[in-house]
Amino acid sequence: MYLYLIRHGIAMEPDPLASDRIANDEARSLTKLGRKKVEQVAQRLEKLEVTFELIMTSPLVRAQQTADILIDNQIITRCEVNSDLKPMGDLHQWLTNWNARSDVRNLSTLALVGHEPNLSQWAELLIFGEVGDRLILKKGGIIGLKFADDRIAIGTAQLWCLLPPKLII
Repeated sequence: MYLYLIRHGIAMEPDPLASDRIANDEARSLTKLGRKKVEQVAQRLEKLEVTFELIMTSPLVRAQQTADILIDNQIITRCEVNSDLKPMGDLHQWLTNWNARSDVRNLSTLALVGHEPNLSQWAELLIFGEVGDRLILKKGGIIGLKFADDRIAIGTAQLWCLLPPKLII
């Protein structure tokens, strides 16, 4: 199985005067430039014939907008919102839920759209079994991991690509 970790595109800055910072952060949308860059990434993936059988996205607006752009470019047909992909989400909880699912057996490609530092830390845990702050995923960037089978487990991944948006578009 191939797992693609995709960071959302460039988003609006948080409002420093907002009374509810969590709600303010969750509602932040992609900027015009963020949309354009994600669109370019999606078009490049389409030209490379990279598709995903399933994409899971954080429920935050900017991540869902990133996933929607991928869907609009026919990179994926099936999308699910998953709260484990929120900022500071728990990889162990996501893994438990993922590996318990029977409807996803034999998928060959899965994409997760989320946030930093989660995605880089998740990649490090899946590759090295520990977080060492070795990887940094830029907005609109992709980390590609390969697993020997359809079971995703800590310390079992092989890093096969780390692509900042500049290299993709």
